[in-house]
Amino acid sequence: MSSVQSQQEQLSQSDPSPSPNSCSSFELIDMDAGSLYEPVSPHWFYCKIIDSKETWIPFNSEDSQQLEEAYSSGKGCNGRVVPTDGGRYDVHLGERMRYAVYWDELASEVRRCTWFYKGDKDNKYVPYSESFSQVLE
Repeated sequence: MSSVQSQQEQLSQSDPSPSPNSCSSFELIDMDAGSLYEPVSPHWFYCKIIDSKETWIPFNSEDSQQLEEAYSSGKGCNGRVVPTDGGRYDVHLGERMRYAVYWDELASEVRRCTWFYKGDKDNKYVPYSESFSQVLE
């Protein structure tokens, strides 16, 4: 009987009580699931032709945020111009085109992106068109 008591003592010593900061699984169930969800935030990309192939390049986070703020402002996109890349390029939101400011360069397409795909031969994800993304959503 003493060996059983010693085993019980060892188990009780090796099984510490939960920390006061931990929560039970029931508390996790009670959490509001809506507070955990965050909607996808779009990122803006422009298309560059490299070796006769379309390559979609993301704007840096600051430019993408400025483009999104201009897009979401509710003032309409037509005629709206947002400078990017330190003022070296202008994005015409209504046209979804990016133009070089100081030199001659072909204009490039711009997309507001939330959905992407990767083809068999692609090594990068490619953004879907905005119209197709709306269908997916």
